[in-house]
Amino acid sequence: MSTKLDYDWGQTVRVVTTAPQEMRPGEVCSVCGIRELEGETLYLVEFSEGEALEIPECNLENAEEE
Repeated sequence: MSTKLDYDWGQTVRVVTTAPQEMRPGEVCSVCGIRELEGETLYLVEFSEGEALEIPECNLENAEEE
């Protein structure tokens, strides 16, 4: 992975409110994996009840700045 990452493992992030419904918009989660696919950075995030989803970087925002 050669690009600078916006988020790091263990960081708390929020799914943006404009994300598709299946990505759980507005919910807070933690980064638990990162990979690059066809030039796009994908983050594996885990929600508080344990469900994990892979979400593109453009659908995440920093939740630690509040």
